[in-house]
Amino acid sequence: MSITRETLTGQPYLYVDKECPYGPEIADAMGAGFGEVFGFVGQHGITPQSMPITVYMAMDPSMLRFRAGVMVSAEDAAKASGDVKADVLPEGDVMKTTHTGPYTSLNETHQALWSHMEAEGIPAAMPVWEVYINDPGETPEADLKTDVFRAIA
Repeated sequence: MSITRETLTGQPYLYVDKECPYGPEIADAMGAGFGEVFGFVGQHGITPQSMPITVYMAMDPSMLRFRAGVMVSAEDAAKASGDVKADVLPEGDVMKTTHTGPYTSLNETHQALWSHMEAEGIPAAMPVWEVYINDPGETPEADLKTDVFRAIA
């Protein structure tokens, strides 16, 4: 697994807040969240700038809380309303790796990234986010790719 340090510019995104217990409920909660966001995007003529993303602002061991979203232009982010909110992924240095395989094993990639940062003395910060590279409806589970990012303090 390759882990790299990158410098990013701030990236606006639209999202809905979701939460669910850890377990099989995650897929349904994420699917519902992406459905809401992409429904809003379609209704408002917004052009997505990415595949779906999940943003974690904090890690709660008792409940998975996340933002289901999509990157958009700053102009389109200003269209947020109702349950669909806007924010900006942070500008600056991040650590990045790419997970290959089922979403159910993403936690192993997150752990490897966090362990690498700790071993290298790189101070971790929030948020952590995932960008889903391909469509699970068209890609075999073993070939799914997800970019995983963690902010640096």
